[in-house]
Amino acid sequence: MIDQIEALAALAEHGTMRAAAMRLRLSQSAVTKRLDALEAQLGVRLRERAGRRVQLTPAAVRLLERTRPLLAELRQAVAGERSTGGGWIVLGVAESILASWGPRVLADVRRRRPELRFRLNAHRSPVAVDLVRSGEYMLALVAGEELASAELARETIAFEEMVIVPSGLAKLALRRGSDVPVISIEAASATARALRAPLARLARERGIRLEAEQTVQSYTAVVQLARAGFGHGLVPRPLALALGIPKRALVSLPEPGLRRPIQLVGRAAALGREPAAGFADELRRALARAGLSEASGSSRTRP
Repeated sequence: MIDQIEALAALAEHGTMRAAAMRLRLSQSAVTKRLDALEAQLGVRLRERAGRRVQLTPAAVRLLERTRPLLAELRQAVAGERSTGGGWIVLGVAESILASWGPRVLADVRRRRPELRFRLNAHRSPVAVDLVRSGEYMLALVAGEELASAELARETIAFEEMVIVPSGLAKLALRRGSDVPVISIEAASATARALRAPLARLARERGIRLEAEQTVQSYTAVVQLARAGFGHGLVPRPLALALGIPKRALVSLPEPGLRRPIQLVGRAAALGREPAAGFADELRRALARAGLSEASGSSRTRP
């Protein structure tokens, strides 16, 4: 029945059978069979059509309200037992981090703490955090500003400078009063939320306004679009360099500049014991060695 309730939770979150199947890495028919079986066992309808989407019935909403916390605790307990003996850490990592400095920093952690073993998974930051919340992953290493969540602890452990990749790598001069249209990450992303206040401050104090004329779902795509001349791209400096953009072509913003936070997210109980606690400590040191951490800007939030 656990698999069936997971299917119902995925449908509640994503709204369509197709999206729920992608989230669960199953076929749509497999998700449908799980939901049919759950309805048969309970003797109630859990779904009803609402245009192109599927809407949960009141009975389904009540069921999820009661079972979601129990399901998360069960997954976390299983993950904890699996990891305690062997030192395994199941870690969700933002795709842009794994495409730039992530592998180098994590290799440094592994080299210095060989008893720790990783299972790495690449996701967009909100997805990685959701998988920690559900108990499937022990920790998430993500970028941007995640929305508050009572059951999760989060710590800002590093910052990445945001820079402009000029369109076609042509020279770009920034002056007071400049209005610069950019290609950027979608407005609903964790990084976009984190940059709203610094962007407003940059405009207020330096008279430089960056306006998103186009948004996409991937910073890697932003870099490549800017390189090809589709417009200026606002991206993390480490990713631009990792993708081969010459350092001299990148345009840094004047102080106060723009930085996106890097957060380590996990349940407080997991972060308070091994192997997660040892991993977190070594990760902080590895980030400092890589020049990415900034102690004065670090912060921790506990549930």
